Amino acid sequence: MAISNNVLTTTPSAVYTSNGQTVVTLLYFCNTSGSSKTVSMWLVPNGSTPIDGNQVYRNYTITSSDTLVVASEKIILSNGDAIYANANALSSITTTVGYVSL
Repeated sequence: MAISNNVLTTTPSAVYTSNGQTVVTLLYFCNTSGSSKTVSMWLVPNGSTPIDGNQVYRNYTITSSDTLVVASEKIILSNGDAIYANANALSSITTTVGYVSL
């Protein structure tokens, strides 16, 4: 399994882009700040952008020093598909994406 780490900004940005076909096996959003923050996430097909139609979390609140764990379902991504995310404050949420290339 490979791992990709990022720190979220307030603008939706790719936290992982598939190179070939991959399976995302875990996804963590860790609030490293001293207060509650929100996170939003999109599963974006190759050639598209983050829109309401591909959003899976909208302003999900993560309390101070807590982590949202997205691991109950595996996400299969084709070449160029991406996971985008943003937070309501700079440098407050870190992401960890675990994936396996097929």
